[in-house]
Amino acid sequence: MAKTAVKSSNEGDAREHAARLVAESFVFNTTEASVSYASGKPRVNFVGLEPLEERLIDEWRQQGYNAILIPQGFLDPSNMCPAANMREMCLRVFGRWNTYVADHADDMMLLTKRESFDRAQQTSRIGLLVGTHHAGEIFRTLDDIDFFYTEMGLRHALLTCFGQNRVGTSVDEGDDRDGGLTRFGRAMVERMNSIGMAVDVSHCGLRTRREAIDTSSKPVLITHGNAAAICPSSRNNSDEMLKAMAATGGVVGLMFWRPMVRLEDPVTIEHLLDHFDHVCQLIGPQHVGLGFETPVVGFDNCENTMTPARQVSYLKQVRSMDIPELCGHDRVRTLVEGLIRRGYSDQDIAGILGGNFVRAFKEIFVA
Repeated sequence: MAKTAVKSSNEGDAREHAARLVAESFVFNTTEASVSYASGKPRVNFVGLEPLEERLIDEWRQQGYNAILIPQGFLDPSNMCPAANMREMCLRVFGRWNTYVADHADDMMLLTKRESFDRAQQTSRIGLLVGTHHAGEIFRTLDDIDFFYTEMGLRHALLTCFGQNRVGTSVDEGDDRDGGLTRFGRAMVERMNSIGMAVDVSHCGLRTRREAIDTSSKPVLITHGNAAAICPSSRNNSDEMLKAMAATGGVVGLMFWRPMVRLEDPVTIEHLLDHFDHVCQLIGPQHVGLGFETPVVGFDNCENTMTPARQVSYLKQVRSMDIPELCGHDRVRTLVEGLIRRGYSDQDIAGILGGNFVRAFKEIFVA
């Protein structure tokens, strides 16, 4: 893992090295934010109902992805409240993504079994792992977990997203209102473990987050979040939380959102690399991956991006959502150049790019 920066004697060599690593590795972004261009200006596909266009596959290939997880959020982005019928919308959105994959079978496949990751790489298809931000809203009973697993291919779920639900409390509610994982929440985590569905605590309040980690018998994921020691946002993770997550065999996906990288401007790739250094030195690079949750064009260029004044508490002080040098089709290679500059080995970089999350999902899946 990196301890000090290592400067390349030739910038061109570093770029070539980064491009080779991306081409040879299994690149897995565990929080992909898809975009629609149907209206002319890009629109973030917040609730999954924007048109799913052919160009999505080209954009994913240009970035070097072998697999993506789209943890779809069923929210009305105009007011951040749950949709009137979240379960119905969820079924529609999962159905749309499953149909999109089926319609592009030469280029895509679903990631539903341990062997799926290997098949995706062997066949040069992009693997899609179906996920959601809203387990606490769409799982009304424990049997619902089995239904979504079997009928919709759901293999991942965040326990909470915003507010409170039957599972626990989200971080935007504040520590004083976090009652921790509920009785139903504990039973839900246990059922998810037994059936082979990933437990994600990215948006959970601190007590709910820790109790979910303590309850799970399988690796727990934080698919999108950074280090609180570097950026003291409540959405980020304390050293103690990161150690507890790693003890389960879990992986944290470090993210590109400016407010999660640094609270003050300017924010550059070097500040993001500080998160990689801190977390890798704390828990080991084998527990670190990618969870961008930033569209390839950036949030600031999308017409339906929420303004900071309408964000939840942990984002409201940020004027911009993007780190410009980490937008665009070269963003994965740009990140890898930075990791090379910081002295990471090829093996560690390959794990960060996707190998670590693949290992975790294979441990979580039951077949």
